[in-house]
Parts: sequence; C-alpha cells; structure tokens
Amino acid sequence: MPMKQRLRTERSDWWFSEAAVPESRVAGLQAQQMASMARITSIILLSNIINIVAVVGLFIQAAPMELLLVWAGVGLAVNWAALNKHISFQKSPPEKRNNRRAIRDYVHCSVMNGVLWGTGPVIAHIGGDPHGHMLMGIIVAGMMFAGGFLLSRIPKAAYSFIVPTGLGMAVALQFQPGSNYMMISILTIFYLMLLVVAVKWTHRQFVEQYLGEAAIQEQHQLIGLLLRDFEESASDWLWQTDSHGVLQPLPLAFEGDSQISAVSGGRMPAGEQFLSMFESGDAKDALEDALAAHAAFRDLAVRTTDENGAGCWWSVTGKPVFENGLFQGFRGVAADITESKEIEDRIARMAHFDSLTGLANRMTAQDKVREAFEQRVNPAACKALLLMDLDNFKWVNDTLGHPAGDELLRQVSGRLKALCQPDDFMARLGGDEFALIVERPSEDALETFLDHLATEMSRPYNIWGSSATCSASIGVRIFEASVPEPRVMMTHADLALYQAKHLGKAKWCMFSAELEERARVRQEIREEFQRALEEGELRVYFQPVVHASSHKVVACEALVRWEHPQRGIVYPGEFIEHAEENGLITRMGEWVIRAALAEAARMPEHLRLSINISPLQIHSVTLVTTIINAIAASGVDPARLELEITETALMSNTGATLRRLHQLRDLGISIALDDFGTGYSSLSLLRAFPFDRIKIDRQFVSDMESRTDSQAITMATVNLAKSLGMRCTAEGVETLYQAEFLRDMGCEELQGFFISRALPLDQLTHLIEVTPFMEAPVVRSEPLSSWPAGPRLVQDTVRSKTG
Repeated sequence: MPMKQRLRTERSDWWFSEAAVPESRVAGLQAQQMASMARITSIILLSNIINIVAVVGLFIQAAPMELLLVWAGVGLAVNWAALNKHISFQKSPPEKRNNRRAIRDYVHCSVMNGVLWGTGPVIAHIGGDPHGHMLMGIIVAGMMFAGGFLLSRIPKAAYSFIVPTGLGMAVALQFQPGSNYMMISILTIFYLMLLVVAVKWTHRQFVEQYLGEAAIQEQHQLIGLLLRDFEESASDWLWQTDSHGVLQPLPLAFEGDSQISAVSGGRMPAGEQFLSMFESGDAKDALEDALAAHAAFRDLAVRTTDENGAGCWWSVTGKPVFENGLFQGFRGVAADITESKEIEDRIARMAHFDSLTGLANRMTAQDKVREAFEQRVNPAACKALLLMDLDNFKWVNDTLGHPAGDELLRQVSGRLKALCQPDDFMARLGGDEFALIVERPSEDALETFLDHLATEMSRPYNIWGSSATCSASIGVRIFEASVPEPRVMMTHADLALYQAKHLGKAKWCMFSAELEERARVRQEIREEFQRALEEGELRVYFQPVVHASSHKVVACEALVRWEHPQRGIVYPGEFIEHAEENGLITRMGEWVIRAALAEAARMPEHLRLSINISPLQIHSVTLVTTIINAIAASGVDPARLELEITETALMSNTGATLRRLHQLRDLGISIALDDFGTGYSSLSLLRAFPFDRIKIDRQFVSDMESRTDSQAITMATVNLAKSLGMRCTAEGVETLYQAEFLRDMGCEELQGFFISRALPLDQLTHLIEVTPFMEAPVVRSEPLSSWPAGPRLVQDTVRSKTG
C-alpha cells in the first residue's frame, strides 16, 4: 500500500469516480452535503408524489389499471416513508445525526425512485397513444434532469436516480414503431451521458468550494489562536531607533484605523540611547558593529538590568529602515530570555560538570588532557595524569545503599579538593573513577604527593554515623614529549591503574613500558584463546596429592595448560580471566572434564581425580550432562571424581548452587571446598552444605614458617574439618617443614611443589603407574619411599592455584 495520505469520499462503486477528499475532511463534507440537501429534500419527495398522481390521472384509462395502480402505490409508499424519515432526521439534534447513514438512505431512496420512473414509461407505452407517450416523455425527462441537478450534492444518489430513469425511457421508446422513436431513444442515452458528466462536474465544484472554505476557516482559526497565545504569554516587544540610535515610539496600525504605541513595559523608554542599555561583552560588540554598518542582526543575547537593578538577558533582532535610499534607523523585536539563558547555562554546566560532586566530568577531563598534552613540557617541573579508582565502593553500595554511595563520592571529592593545589585539575569520570592532572616541582615531590594521597584516601569515611573504609588505587602517567597523542596518555594511566589494583588496595603505580608490553601480551592472548580452544592447543596436566603419613599418592588434581605455538606453555593465570570475560570458561571447563576423565581411566583405580569447577560453570545447565557423559565414556567410577569449588561460586544464587551440588552428590561424586578461608562466608557455607573435603589455601601454608598467625589459622582449619567429619588437604606445600608441621597437626593430604609440580600424565610414571592406551589399568600400591631432603623441583615463576 503506498505510504501517502489516504484520500477518500463516500464509498462508491468503481464506475462512479468522485472528487478526492482528505480523510480529515470527510465528516465535514458529509455534514455539508446533508445541510445543502435538507432544504430541497421535501420538495424532491413532494414532486415525486405529485408526478405519480399526475401519471395515474393521465394513464388510468389507457394503461393496464392493475399494473399502474401497483406502480403508483409502491411509488407513493416509498416517497411518503422517505419524507417521514427526513422530517425525523431534521428534528434530531445536530450532534446526534449520522450523516453517513443519512447519505446511504438517500442513495437507497434514489435507487427505488430511479427504478420506479424507469418502469413508468414502459407501463405507459403498453396501452397509451402517441399523445400520452409524449406527455410521459416530458414528465420523465423533467424528473431526470431536475433530479440530476438537485441530487448532484450526493452524486451516487443522482446516478442511482437518473441512470435507471433514462435507461427505462430509452427502452420504452424501443417498443414504438418507426425510426423516429429509435432516434429519440439514442438521443435519450446521449443526454443521459451528458447529465452524468454534469452531475460529476457539479459535485466536484461543490467539493472544491467546500475544501477551499474549510482551509480558509482553518487558517483563520490558527491565526486567531496564535494571536491569542501571543497576547497572553509572549514576553516580546517591538522597538525602533532613529538614525542616531535613539529609541523612538513605534505606532502600529491594528484592526482598522486605530493607532496604538508599542509597549515595552518601560524596558526600552523612548529617548534613551539603544546601545547604552547593554553591558559590555562580545554580544554588545557584535551589536555595535551591526548598527554602525547598517546591517541586519538576529537573536543577539545581550546582558542588561531590569527596572529593579537585577541582571537579566535580552535577545534583540533588528534590521535597518530605508526610505528613498536614506537610512532612517533600525526597527526590530526584543525578548526577555533571562529564564531560558539560566536554563541554558545550567545545561552547559551539566554537560561539563558532574552534578553529584561538582567536579568536571569525563568530557571536560578529556579536553583538559588534550589541552595539557598540547602544552610544551616544562623540564623544570613534573606534570602527571592520575586515574583513581575506589577499591571497596561496591561494598558500600551493597551494604549501606546507593544514597550512602553518593555521599561517599561527595566526601571523596571533598578530600581531593583539600589535598590538591589550586592549579590542579580534578574530575569524576563516572561511577567511582576519578582523574587528576597535577604538576609538582620534581618527580620526588610528585611521589610524595602520591603517597600522601593514597594514605588520605585510605582513612575511614563517616557515612551518616557508619564508618566505611574505601581506599583508592591510583595509576600515574607523566606527561612526556614521547607520548604520541592524548588518547595514549589515558591508556597508559589506565594500565598503571590496572597494575595498582593487581598489587593490592591503597596502592599507586607509575606507568612503565613493561606495563604496556604486558597489556599487549594480554590482548594477544585474549584474541588467540578462541583459536586455541578450537584448534586443540589446551592440555590437561596432573599434580599428585599424597597422604601426609603414608606418603602414598592418593589423588591427582587436573590443571589446564595452554600449549602456545610460539610462547610455549601458558599458565591459567594468564588466560582464565579472559575466558571468563569472553564466556568461554564453560566450554573450556567441559573440555577439561572430558579430557581429565579420559586420562583418569589410565590411572590406578584407587586414585581420586580432582577437577576445579569455576563459579560460572557451576550454574551451567549442561554441567551435569557433561559429567555423566564423560563418566560413561571413560568408564571411571563416579566415586573417584571430586569436584572443587571456591566460596565465590556460592556467593551468588546460593540456593540454586546448593541444589546443583546435591544433584552432583547424588551421582556419587564428592565435593571439596577450595581456597578455604579466603572468602567472606566460609563458616556459613560449611553449615549450608556437607562438603567432603576442605582445602587449606596456599597463602596460609606459605607463611607458616614465618608467621604464627598462619600456623594458628591452619591448625584451626584442620580441627574444624575433623569436627565436621570432613577430610583436609593442604595446598602449596613447598618445604619439608611445612609437610611435617601439617602432618603433625593431623592434615590428611598434601599437595604442592614439594611433592611434584603439575605434569602431563605420562611424565608422572615415577610416582604412579600409568596404563598405556587401550590397556586395563594396573593398581600400584607402594608409596613414595621417603620424604626428600628438600624441594624436588625448582619453583615455577608463577605460583598460583593452578600449579
């Protein structure tokens, strides 16, 4: 359907083409049609009745009486009923009239009268004489032409009347002998066609006249509305000056010959110099130049004072007036735009400043960095860009509420203003991110400021009586001539901020080329990890777990490695985070489950297989199916499988996670709580789910030799596990002292570099019996002969949970 305004009138048959009327005008046109027909409808109907009576009187003796009386009776009944209906329509209130239905009734009545007068000549010609035929022809011709003219306001009604009437007359003439009647019949058809064209043309003229009058009326209403609105709400006024720039009274002709003067409420009194009313500024200078050049000007916003002496803003527009080529002055319009100017200023401030803290926003910060970057580097000073991010802001929002978070941000901005110098620039980039541009006499002075800033930001905040500690991590990039563009400055500062967060809370970090190289490597790893997963570059390594007393290998933990074609072995600490960001962690975890269980089929049947499950993977709908299918494919006893989850996995949607763990437990799989003691809710988790094993985190084990508190925490964890009927495994065992201390405290199992690093299964044959592929596994029961004197292997560069 074409995308344009639909035009329509009354719905007519395809052979009756009518003038096009916009949809919005149809109802008005129908009302106009009925109004014009109301004055002549009674005349038309009474004329029909009189003519019917006349025909009966003229042909009562000549035509078949029964047929004539039936014809007359039908005609009188139709017209009398139509007359009563018309009178009822006229008596009804105008707002209740259905013009569309009335037009349809007109058409129906016209159809019946057209058929009536079309059959009349046929009846009359059956028994009438030539004189009677002539009389009938005169009556029918008069009815046809009069009906076409009177009904032309409703063309469909006119066509419905004249076409049957004319055709009936032409048919009746065909029954008469002689060629003259044939010629008259043809002429009747011709006249009928002319009459149809005349009706159509007359109706089109009527429609065009109506549309023209309606458009004029609409314009009058619109103009009246605009004038009324202007009178009621406009704050504009007219002004005029002479050739010397002095304000003059401005007479206006309005509604006849009456003269009134332009009233400005005393704001532009006659006799005052036009330019002297405005305060100095760029707008006044532009106005003065336009007046001197006799040039038009438009919407110049100039500042002035009102009658009370308060500052306000006017918008002035004017053009020069010339008479006979001589300059007479200026004439224009002025408006008070004080309110809109204040709103405009507020919007401009909102566009460049943060409404919560009053500091500059991100857009202004970017402009300021660009401006500082384009300035020449001062070798006698040290200017730096600082990006600051609050460490525990989410905790404040979650525990104290978002209003408290807003109050914290306001207090942070207050501390920044107190710590910074007047020339320092401060901005809130969004959320809990801030940016500063500071300049100090030397790099040492800058570092002193950074130390002080980090210390002050770490002090507790008083949020409506509640104490909140929210330290800040800070990334620093010094302005140097070697930096190619401002965007790189922001990127470098962001990399330094990332490193500061990685180092711990309340730290600051200066950008170095090493950070950029690390970021480049991380980006490459992120981009290449998808390919690695698709091309099978991941490998499963196994780290043995031994019994603390018997020294037997009792389990192996499956750990993933990336065998990169160029970089060699890539440890999980470098790609797990990217896998979680890209949503590939679940896919990778399912692959590890299948691969590890396939390798477990080659181990002795008494060895347990431990597999880490990520927080995202525990909520995967395919986790249980993947494990069941992998167990079925490998033939490994489900009792040999142990899944390790961290406390983080239970922090969100705890109910669903616990239901999933019980579902796995029902399969015969044991569940271990990994990294115990490093989260927020360890004790409540131990009560919520009966874990089979607790794994002591490596950070407590590694500090055991130097810190008594780590020893106490480890001892408490072992005793807690025993009390709850759970087994205990210590991770990160790297020295003989640690191994013996844990054994003496009652820890059942040990895991770490002291035993073995994670290796491919085929490289662990010195510790466990590995069955070749396609052979049944052989149980090896003998333990490690004795503890070695020291660490068996050199520690890896990266000591992480993943081995």
